[in-house]
Amino acid sequence: MSKPSTSNDAKQLIRNALYKVLSSLVRLVVRQGITFPEFADMLKRAYVEEVQKELKSNKERITLSRISVISGVHRKDVKRLTDTPELDGDKNEKVSLTSRLLSLWMGDSQFLDAQGDPLLLPRTGAPSFESLVYAVSSDIRPRTVLDDWLQRGLIQGDEKGYRLMMDALFPTEDMATKMAFFARNTADHIATCEHNIRSEKTPLPERSVFYNHLSEDSIIALRKLADDESKALLIRINKRAQALAKQDDAGLKGQYRFLLGTYFYQTEDTQND
Repeated sequence: MSKPSTSNDAKQLIRNALYKVLSSLVRLVVRQGITFPEFADMLKRAYVEEVQKELKSNKERITLSRISVISGVHRKDVKRLTDTPELDGDKNEKVSLTSRLLSLWMGDSQFLDAQGDPLLLPRTGAPSFESLVYAVSSDIRPRTVLDDWLQRGLIQGDEKGYRLMMDALFPTEDMATKMAFFARNTADHIATCEHNIRSEKTPLPERSVFYNHLSEDSIIALRKLADDESKALLIRINKRAQALAKQDDAGLKGQYRFLLGTYFYQTEDTQND
């Protein structure tokens, strides 16, 4: 694998940017009680796995020595890490099932009313909560999902059926869910930035708005606007994605995935960036 020719100035820019990113990441790591040796071992594993992927994509020979030379990880650690592959911890089945069901209910025409809003679903019939679950998986009992969602406040029900509680969809309620979304969203956001830094092919959309010297009232107003507009955007994108997914499934053309996310961050303005 040929090493990229990066000037000293460019490397310093990368170091400065990485330090800022790592500072936020280490803050999370420290607060969650993960020590430096634990974190360093995860970093070694990431280096080893990414070098393997690069060698494979370039159709180059993969050896322990080659991985060690490119990554800088000691050969004995490379052997240990390749002999004991870590399980993919971000494939949380419960989170994945919930996301797919919510996407279907908010985006598929058979589960939407004339105004494009999620239908009130009876427990059985067509369409129903039962048919919604079976549209995603025949291995899951609809009653299990129903009870879970009622407990979590994602839906409310009466004699007419079950209503999706839109305000309950966006906050996450447990650590497993939070970590699953953190892993996926952060990894894909960084991958987007890395793609654009390489300037390969078409740049991917990655935009932000920044203001400082704002009052607390202004921040509250902007946060509400961002919350309302981002929800509307994600719901609109989801409907379009559902329609396109049906079309692509019919034509057996589904080899890509995408992720669109939004975030709003606020903090006290302690410096002028």
